[in-house]
Amino acid sequence: MREILRARLERLGYSVEAVDSGWAALEAASQRSFDVIVLDVQMPGMDGMAVGHALRRSSATAAIAMHSSLAESEVRAGFDAYDAYVRKGADLQALAERVDQLARRRRAP
Repeated sequence: MREILRARLERLGYSVEAVDSGWAALEAASQRSFDVIVLDVQMPGMDGMAVGHALRRSSATAAIAMHSSLAESEVRAGFDAYDAYVRKGADLQALAERVDQLARRRRAP
């Protein structure tokens, strides 16, 4: 799923760094600036909610999109400082479009 989303976002013109764990996401965010970070709640090593909390405590200013099979109320109960939620099972195009909207909003003057 990560690679399919990466390919769709690259077709929209975005530079994408896809990682395979929560720890890798934090490492990448500490080394680069991102407009949007997509977090799966069920990530190896450190779940997406824990990564989201760590990102909000750090100087990272990226928009955060949560992608989960959990209901949004469950995600919000564990981490509520995200900018978008897209339920797993939704069309990946819908997730790519939401990421595109967040990125455009961050770049707007």
